[in-house]
Amino acid sequence: MSATDLDHLNQRSSPRVPYAAQIFVVRGGTAWLVELQDLSEGGCGIFRPAACDLEVGDIVRLYFTDHPGPALGIDARVARVEARTLGFEYHEPQSVPPAR
Repeated sequence: MSATDLDHLNQRSSPRVPYAAQIFVVRGGTAWLVELQDLSEGGCGIFRPAACDLEVGDIVRLYFTDHPGPALGIDARVARVEARTLGFEYHEPQSVPPAR
């Protein structure tokens, strides 16, 4: 197992915190407004929106915002797809909640 593998495992296993908020998930020219389920330094979980066709490995940009003005964009990869939820892994660790 390489150091990169260990970093990947640590990022996925960081403690998750329940967190209620809305974010935009953007892939190419498609965006979904979604409800967050939880956050961690390594990623987040959302409640899966209707007609969402994201698959494990898809690269997306997550836009976090809590007030009018610019949104914080974070690059991520789809790490988990379930019937009612999706999980994302950030490319770089983030604060909880993500901040500029």
